Amino acid sequence: MRRFVPTLAAASLLAAPAGAATTHTDTVRASVHKTGRSGTALVYKGTVRSKVFGRGKVVEKVYGDLRGTFVITYKRGKVRGRTVAHTRSGSGGKLNVSGTYRLTGGSGRYRHVSGHGTFTGSSSTDLSRASFRQHGKVRF
Repeated sequence: MRRFVPTLAAASLLAAPAGAATTHTDTVRASVHKTGRSGTALVYKGTVRSKVFGRGKVVEKVYGDLRGTFVITYKRGKVRGRTVAHTRSGSGGKLNVSGTYRLTGGSGRYRHVSGHGTFTGSSSTDLSRASFRQHGKVRF
């Protein structure tokens, strides 16, 4: 019986996850500019600053129905997601933009990332530049 107990304890250590996922509340600020097209999507590139992940670079594709996909590259990995946006006229020749996002995966340190939240921001009426603030939950 004595041999069985240490073996069972060792087996339970091997079965435990290497690092348990933790949920964080994150705020991200992004500034992007239009760089061209990819098929029917407008392509935007820019910079982000996240309270959880730090500084990064974003590439986002936005389609005609205002649904989009994005990839943000941070120092320790990439975060991928999708967005649904809504626009309305704003003051000063700008469009007000709001919507939701969902994190769908990643790579490196963030390969098991998940999360969701909302964003608000503004865009030039010609859609050449935009800035956003995202807020939500992220788990990795």
